[in-house]
Amino acid sequence: MSAPAAVPLASPTFVPSPAVAAAGARFPAAARGWFAFGVGSLVLAGLLSLLLVVGRLPFLGWLFTDPLFFKRALVVHVDLAIVIWFQAGALAYLAWAVGSRVPRGLTVASVVLAGLGILGLLAGAVMPGAQPILANYVPVVDHPVFVAGLVAWFAGSGLYFAGALAVPAEPSAALPDDALVALRASAAAHLIALATFAAAWRTTLPGLPAIGYYELVAWGGGHVMQVGNVALMLGLWLLLLRRWSGESVVSPATIRWLAVALVLPQAVMPWVAWGGTSRPAYSEIATQLMRWTIFPVVLIVLGLGIRHVVRHAANRSAGGGWRLVGLAGSALLTVLGFVLGAFIRGSSTLVPGHYHCAIGAVTLALMTAAYDFSREAAPRALGPSPRLIRWQLVLFGAGQAVFGLGFALAGAFGLGRKQYGVEQHVRSLGEYLGLGVMGLGGLVAVAGGLLFLAVMLRGLAAWRTRSLSPSP
Repeated sequence: MSAPAAVPLASPTFVPSPAVAAAGARFPAAARGWFAFGVGSLVLAGLLSLLLVVGRLPFLGWLFTDPLFFKRALVVHVDLAIVIWFQAGALAYLAWAVGSRVPRGLTVASVVLAGLGILGLLAGAVMPGAQPILANYVPVVDHPVFVAGLVAWFAGSGLYFAGALAVPAEPSAALPDDALVALRASAAAHLIALATFAAAWRTTLPGLPAIGYYELVAWGGGHVMQVGNVALMLGLWLLLLRRWSGESVVSPATIRWLAVALVLPQAVMPWVAWGGTSRPAYSEIATQLMRWTIFPVVLIVLGLGIRHVVRHAANRSAGGGWRLVGLAGSALLTVLGFVLGAFIRGSSTLVPGHYHCAIGAVTLALMTAAYDFSREAAPRALGPSPRLIRWQLVLFGAGQAVFGLGFALAGAFGLGRKQYGVEQHVRSLGEYLGLGVMGLGGLVAVAGGLLFLAVMLRGLAAWRTRSLSPSP
């Protein structure tokens, strides 16, 4: 089998129809902007991770005199790679459906705020002496510049989420009704999460140690934000299945009831947070909502998707099979995350094993759908070959699964989480084996991620070119 480097970058054999070629001119600019924010955040996150590696080299240590710089860089890396990437992805697809109907002033204000937010996060990484706080869900740098950046991003994204919910969608076959319902559910969940963050900030006691304060502020909203990410993933599954088969998976009424079952219970969280984050009910209710409201809806949609694939497999040609590769990888990572989560009994590396599978599933769905998005945004741009797409999706999906399993294996032998370098106390062969498996999977996933970024950056640069694009 040939190496990924031998895969051709593009296939010039497809000539788009006039209708497809003209679509790029009508593609909402806001959708392109949010998509660029998402891809750009991944690029910046990758550069920060590279900086973390370079800074560990002995002969370059003199360049980094602030011992907290690396943990601040880690905080910004996580926020860019998870918070910004996921929310920008949801916003891009919502803008694809409704962007031309959202008031221009609201769009400009939300994009400007979001851009300033990203600049604030990056500036926070270089603030001398600022304390990095590795809180769950939304880690922070305890500095006004970073906090202002985070607030600006959430204000911008929240403004556009609200605007996208307030306007009807354009009639378009690009986003089927079932996928659009799920994307609107994602927007609603993210707005509930922002309301929960605001309520928690208002009621959390300011005199707490920084780690306790930010952990309480982020806990409830962070849980709800993950529900928004799951709704986004389900919407992308439905979109990809429609593009693969030509038919919608479920009726809008069915997916609407499922979306209500997923999102409506989360609406209690702002009220719970307003009652005080120091109360045991705040942490417990957020945890139980995540435990019991996500997996039933996901498994129902997954079952409907499998039935859809079985029904249409005999009528499908080989074209577009990469969509099923990405779907299968995202679904398997989701199920693996559920299984690992069921074994969590304490604060071990089983926890990051679980959530790396969960966030990997959302990321893989976003990556898979991004190829269709990029093609629709610029139908005349030269796109990647189907074989390259499959390689990229397999590398990232397999690497993320092995990465999560390695963490889980080390956690099964008792290795604690949030420990780095000399802080780790690796005592048993099982812990060494788990960390080795984790490292191998991480390298493979990084290779898949870098390949994705290379393809996406090439696509972004070609948005204004006149070359032709394949459409597998």
